[in-house]
Amino acid sequence: LDRTDPHKRVQKRFQKYAWSFGRDEDDEGFTRECVILEVPARPDTEPRQVKAKLTPGHLRLELHGELIVDDDFTDSRWLDTEASYWELETKTAKSGERAKGIRYLLYLRADCPKYITGALFEQEKAAGAANQDDSDDDTADTRIRQIANLKEPEPRRDQDIYFSEEEEFSEYECEGCGSKSVQVMKKAEDREFKVYCNDCPYVSVADICKEAPSLRRQREIDEARARKKKEKERKKLAEKLAIQDQVPVDFAELEAVD
Repeated sequence: LDRTDPHKRVQKRFQKYAWSFGRDEDDEGFTRECVILEVPARPDTEPRQVKAKLTPGHLRLELHGELIVDDDFTDSRWLDTEASYWELETKTAKSGERAKGIRYLLYLRADCPKYITGALFEQEKAAGAANQDDSDDDTADTRIRQIANLKEPEPRRDQDIYFSEEEEFSEYECEGCGSKSVQVMKKAEDREFKVYCNDCPYVSVADICKEAPSLRRQREIDEARARKKKEKERKKLAEKLAIQDQVPVDFAELEAVD
Protein backbone atom coordinates (compact mmCIF):
# COMPACT_ATOMS: atom_id res chain seq x y z
CA LEU A 1 0.00 0.00 0.00
CA ASP A 2 1.35 3.42 -0.95
CA ARG A 3 0.96 6.56 1.07
CA THR A 4 -1.05 9.37 -0.43
CA ASP A 5 1.04 12.19 -1.83
CA PRO A 6 0.57 15.05 0.66
CA HIS A 7 1.47 17.61 -2.02
CA LYS A 8 -1.72 16.74 -3.96
CA ARG A 9 -3.99 18.13 -1.27
CA VAL A 10 -7.71 17.55 -1.65
CA GLN A 11 -10.13 19.16 0.80
CA LYS A 12 -13.47 17.51 1.57
CA ARG A 13 -16.23 19.73 2.94
CA PHE A 14 -19.29 18.69 4.90
CA GLN A 15 -22.09 20.49 6.72
CA LYS A 16 -20.27 21.20 10.00
CA TYR A 17 -16.63 20.51 9.21
CA ALA A 18 -14.02 20.01 6.51
CA TRP A 19 -10.86 17.91 6.38
CA SER A 20 -7.84 17.38 4.19
CA PHE A 21 -4.48 15.64 4.33
CA GLY A 22 -1.10 17.33 4.30
CA ARG A 23 1.97 18.05 6.42
CA ASP A 24 2.47 20.11 9.55
CA GLU A 25 5.01 20.57 12.33
CA ASP A 26 4.43 18.73 15.59
CA ASP A 27 5.33 19.99 19.07
CA GLU A 28 8.95 18.93 18.61
CA GLY A 29 9.33 20.86 15.36
CA PHE A 30 9.38 17.86 13.03
CA THR A 31 7.31 17.91 9.83
CA ARG A 32 4.85 15.04 9.88
CA GLU A 33 2.02 13.83 7.71
CA CYS A 34 -1.40 14.47 9.17
CA VAL A 35 -5.11 14.90 8.54
CA ILE A 36 -6.29 18.47 9.17
CA LEU A 37 -9.85 18.75 10.50
CA GLU A 38 -11.30 22.28 10.36
CA VAL A 39 -14.48 23.47 12.11
CA PRO A 40 -15.78 27.05 11.74
CA ALA A 41 -16.46 28.87 15.04
CA ARG A 42 -18.01 32.12 16.26
CA PRO A 43 -15.75 35.15 16.79
CA ASP A 44 -16.30 35.00 20.56
CA THR A 45 -15.25 31.34 20.85
CA GLU A 46 -12.83 30.55 23.68
CA PRO A 47 -10.88 27.34 24.37
CA ARG A 48 -13.06 26.52 27.38
CA GLN A 49 -16.08 26.32 25.08
CA VAL A 50 -14.48 23.49 23.08
CA LYS A 51 -14.77 19.91 24.32
CA ALA A 52 -12.92 17.16 22.49
CA LYS A 53 -12.38 13.49 23.23
CA LEU A 54 -10.10 11.58 20.87
CA THR A 55 -9.37 7.84 20.79
CA PRO A 56 -7.78 5.72 18.03
CA GLY A 57 -11.21 4.74 16.75
CA HIS A 58 -13.52 7.62 17.73
CA LEU A 59 -13.76 11.43 17.87
CA ARG A 60 -16.27 13.48 19.84
CA LEU A 61 -16.13 17.25 19.38
CA GLU A 62 -18.49 19.81 20.95
CA LEU A 63 -18.52 23.57 20.38
CA HIS A 64 -20.67 25.90 22.53
CA GLY A 65 -22.59 22.83 23.73
CA GLU A 66 -23.41 21.83 20.13
CA LEU A 67 -22.28 18.41 18.95
CA ILE A 68 -20.12 18.82 15.83
CA VAL A 69 -18.62 15.34 15.43
CA ASP A 70 -19.45 12.13 17.28
CA ASP A 71 -18.44 9.30 15.00
CA ASP A 72 -16.05 6.38 14.56
CA PHE A 73 -13.10 6.53 12.20
CA THR A 74 -13.26 4.16 9.24
CA ASP A 75 -9.87 2.82 10.29
CA SER A 76 -8.45 2.83 13.82
CA ARG A 77 -4.86 1.93 12.89
CA TRP A 78 -3.53 5.16 11.41
CA LEU A 79 -4.06 7.75 14.19
CA ASP A 80 -1.40 8.85 16.67
CA THR A 81 -3.55 10.16 19.53
CA GLU A 82 -0.62 11.30 21.69
CA ALA A 83 0.75 13.67 19.07
CA SER A 84 -2.62 14.95 17.79
CA TYR A 85 -4.03 18.21 19.15
CA TRP A 86 -6.44 21.03 18.33
CA GLU A 87 -6.05 24.81 18.36
CA LEU A 88 -8.12 27.93 17.77
CA GLU A 89 -6.95 30.02 14.86
CA THR A 90 -8.06 33.19 13.16
CA LYS A 91 -7.87 33.51 9.38
CA THR A 92 -8.24 36.61 7.23
CA ALA A 93 -10.30 36.11 4.09
CA LYS A 94 -9.61 37.87 0.77
CA SER A 95 -12.42 40.27 1.56
CA GLY A 96 -10.61 41.32 4.74
CA GLU A 97 -13.00 39.63 7.14
CA ARG A 98 -11.49 37.70 10.03
CA ALA A 99 -12.92 34.24 10.75
CA LYS A 100 -12.20 32.04 13.73
CA GLY A 101 -12.17 28.27 13.65
CA ILE A 102 -10.89 25.07 15.23
CA ARG A 103 -7.97 23.37 13.55
CA TYR A 104 -7.57 19.76 14.69
CA LEU A 105 -4.27 18.13 13.62
CA LEU A 106 -4.63 14.35 13.50
CA TYR A 107 -1.12 12.98 13.02
CA LEU A 108 -0.37 9.79 11.17
CA ARG A 109 1.43 6.99 12.96
CA ALA A 110 4.93 6.23 11.69
CA ASP A 111 4.13 2.53 11.22
CA CYS A 112 0.91 3.11 9.26
CA PRO A 113 1.25 2.30 5.54
CA LYS A 114 -1.49 4.61 4.24
CA TYR A 115 -3.95 7.46 4.66
CA ILE A 116 -7.71 7.23 4.69
CA THR A 117 -8.48 9.64 1.86
CA GLY A 118 -11.86 8.33 0.73
CA ALA A 119 -13.79 8.60 4.00
CA LEU A 120 -12.57 9.75 7.41
CA PHE A 121 -15.67 8.85 9.45
CA GLU A 122 -18.19 6.04 9.21
CA GLN A 123 -21.05 8.44 8.41
CA GLU A 124 -19.14 9.72 5.37
CA LYS A 125 -18.60 6.16 4.21
CA ALA A 126 -22.30 5.30 4.64
CA ALA A 127 -23.39 8.45 2.80
CA GLY A 128 -21.14 7.74 -0.17
CA ALA A 129 -21.91 4.00 -0.38
CA ALA A 130 -24.85 4.61 -2.76
CA ASN A 131 -22.71 6.46 -5.29
CA GLN A 132 -19.45 4.54 -5.14
CA ASP A 133 -17.81 1.36 -4.02
CA ASP A 134 -18.54 0.29 -0.45
CA SER A 135 -14.86 0.55 0.46
CA ASP A 136 -12.84 3.68 -0.22
CA ASP A 137 -9.68 2.38 1.43
CA ASP A 138 -6.82 0.79 -0.42
CA THR A 139 -6.98 -2.58 1.34
CA ALA A 140 -6.28 -6.16 0.34
CA ASP A 141 -10.02 -6.93 0.19
CA THR A 142 -10.80 -4.16 -2.28
CA ARG A 143 -7.84 -5.11 -4.46
CA ILE A 144 -8.95 -8.75 -4.52
CA ARG A 145 -12.45 -7.64 -5.56
CA GLN A 146 -11.03 -5.48 -8.35
CA ILE A 147 -8.88 -8.34 -9.65
CA ALA A 148 -11.84 -10.74 -9.50
CA ASN A 149 -13.97 -8.33 -11.56
CA LEU A 150 -11.35 -7.97 -14.29
CA LYS A 151 -12.34 -9.64 -17.54
CA GLU A 152 -9.62 -11.75 -19.07
CA PRO A 153 -8.95 -10.77 -22.72
CA GLU A 154 -9.57 -13.35 -25.41
CA PRO A 155 -6.45 -15.17 -26.65
CA ARG A 156 -4.87 -13.77 -29.80
CA ARG A 157 -5.18 -16.23 -32.67
CA ASP A 158 -4.87 -16.39 -36.44
CA GLN A 159 -7.90 -16.82 -38.66
CA ASP A 160 -7.10 -20.48 -39.35
CA ILE A 161 -6.82 -21.49 -35.69
CA TYR A 162 -9.92 -23.31 -34.54
CA PHE A 163 -11.36 -23.31 -31.02
CA SER A 164 -14.08 -25.86 -30.37
CA GLU A 165 -17.01 -25.62 -27.99
CA GLU A 166 -16.97 -27.60 -24.76
CA GLU A 167 -19.73 -29.95 -25.91
CA GLU A 168 -17.54 -31.21 -28.74
CA PHE A 169 -15.07 -32.88 -26.41
CA SER A 170 -15.08 -36.61 -25.61
CA GLU A 171 -18.24 -37.52 -27.54
CA TYR A 172 -18.43 -41.15 -28.64
CA GLU A 173 -20.58 -42.40 -31.51
CA CYS A 174 -21.46 -45.76 -32.96
CA GLU A 175 -19.15 -46.81 -35.78
CA GLY A 176 -21.90 -48.96 -37.27
CA CYS A 177 -24.90 -46.62 -37.54
CA GLY A 178 -23.38 -43.29 -36.48
CA SER A 179 -25.72 -42.84 -33.51
CA LYS A 180 -24.50 -40.83 -30.54
CA SER A 181 -26.79 -42.70 -28.16
CA VAL A 182 -24.05 -45.00 -26.89
CA GLN A 183 -22.68 -46.28 -23.60
CA VAL A 184 -18.99 -46.68 -22.85
CA MET A 185 -18.48 -49.46 -20.35
CA LYS A 186 -16.42 -52.50 -19.48
CA LYS A 187 -18.47 -55.60 -18.82
CA ALA A 188 -17.30 -58.60 -16.85
CA GLU A 189 -16.35 -60.52 -20.00
CA ASP A 190 -14.57 -57.54 -21.62
CA ARG A 191 -10.84 -56.94 -21.36
CA GLU A 192 -11.13 -53.27 -22.29
CA PHE A 193 -13.71 -50.50 -22.50
CA LYS A 194 -16.14 -50.81 -25.37
CA VAL A 195 -18.80 -48.65 -27.02
CA TYR A 196 -22.27 -50.23 -26.88
CA CYS A 197 -24.87 -48.67 -29.17
CA ASN A 198 -28.44 -48.21 -27.92
CA ASP A 199 -29.88 -48.13 -31.46
CA CYS A 200 -28.10 -51.12 -32.98
CA PRO A 201 -26.21 -54.24 -31.79
CA TYR A 202 -22.86 -52.92 -33.06
CA VAL A 203 -20.05 -52.97 -30.47
CA SER A 204 -16.62 -51.36 -30.93
CA VAL A 205 -13.53 -50.80 -28.84
CA ALA A 206 -13.57 -47.43 -27.04
CA ASP A 207 -10.62 -45.14 -27.61
CA ILE A 208 -9.96 -43.90 -24.07
CA CYS A 209 -7.22 -41.56 -25.28
CA LYS A 210 -9.48 -40.16 -27.95
CA GLU A 211 -8.33 -36.86 -29.33
CA ALA A 212 -10.76 -33.97 -29.11
CA PRO A 213 -12.34 -32.84 -32.42
CA SER A 214 -10.80 -29.40 -32.02
CA LEU A 215 -7.30 -30.88 -31.72
CA ARG A 216 -7.85 -33.14 -34.71
CA ARG A 217 -9.08 -30.24 -36.81
CA GLN A 218 -6.20 -28.06 -35.69
CA ARG A 219 -3.71 -30.82 -36.54
CA GLU A 220 -5.22 -31.12 -40.03
CA ILE A 221 -4.86 -27.36 -40.50
CA ASP A 222 -1.25 -27.45 -39.33
CA GLU A 223 -0.46 -30.36 -41.64
CA ALA A 224 -2.04 -28.55 -44.61
CA ARG A 225 -0.05 -25.44 -43.79
CA ALA A 226 3.17 -27.48 -43.60
CA ARG A 227 2.42 -29.14 -46.96
CA LYS A 228 1.74 -25.78 -48.57
CA LYS A 229 4.98 -24.36 -47.20
CA LYS A 230 6.94 -27.40 -48.37
CA GLU A 231 5.39 -27.14 -51.86
CA LYS A 232 6.43 -23.47 -52.10
CA GLU A 233 9.98 -24.33 -51.08
CA ARG A 234 10.08 -27.16 -53.65
CA LYS A 235 8.90 -24.85 -56.47
CA LYS A 236 11.40 -22.19 -55.48
CA LEU A 237 14.22 -24.75 -55.48
CA ALA A 238 13.13 -26.11 -58.89
CA GLU A 239 13.20 -22.59 -60.38
CA LYS A 240 16.65 -21.99 -58.94
CA LEU A 241 18.00 -25.28 -60.37
CA ALA A 242 16.43 -24.53 -63.75
CA ILE A 243 18.29 -21.22 -63.91
CA GLN A 244 21.57 -22.90 -62.99
CA ASP A 245 21.13 -25.66 -65.63
CA GLN A 246 20.77 -23.19 -68.58
CA VAL A 247 23.64 -23.31 -71.16
CA PRO A 248 25.69 -20.08 -71.04
CA VAL A 249 25.41 -17.96 -74.19
CA ASP A 250 28.59 -16.83 -76.00
CA PHE A 251 27.90 -13.30 -77.20
CA ALA A 252 30.98 -13.37 -79.51
CA GLU A 253 29.50 -16.25 -81.55
CA LEU A 254 26.18 -14.42 -81.84
CA GLU A 255 27.98 -11.35 -83.31
CA ALA A 256 29.91 -13.55 -85.78
CA VAL A 257 26.67 -15.14 -87.04
CA ASP A 258 25.14 -11.75 -87.56
